[in-house]
Amino acid sequence: NYSDYCMIVTDNGFDALFAANRIAASVREKARTHPLRLAGLIGNRTSKRDLIDKYVDAVPMPVLEVLPLIEDIRVSRVKGKTLFEMADKEPSLGYVCDYYLNIADQILARPEGVIPQDAQDRELFSLLSDFYLNPSKSPVLNPEEQLDLMIV
Repeated sequence: NYSDYCMIVTDNGFDALFAANRIAASVREKARTHPLRLAGLIGNRTSKRDLIDKYVDAVPMPVLEVLPLIEDIRVSRVKGKTLFEMADKEPSLGYVCDYYLNIADQILARPEGVIPQDAQDRELFSLLSDFYLNPSKSPVLNPEEQLDLMIV
């Protein structure tokens, strides 16, 4: 009743995206009577984002960030410290903090947010299971196309 935004944190897995879809449905329902909006989706602890991309194509919403599998995140929990506390002593961890600072910047900018249109269970099951059962091969890029995608 008191939130302006909801953020969905999920991984790139089948079950997690089903749960994300349920949260999207809940936001849509709550938005009928409250000013709640979905700020976006955060991919967490994932080396790929292929299913996340399939999901947001079917259920349009912003992707705020995708955090890769970073061992230092787990280590911070084991040490009982935040990543920011650890980065004070280990500056090499600054890049990890940047993921979280990016998310914070986006929320502080007060995004418009969306009222998501969740997918029906059968539609989502078909979309995600097809991805597992019939994986497409990645297109081979020629060297010129690869340079277009290179970050320097």
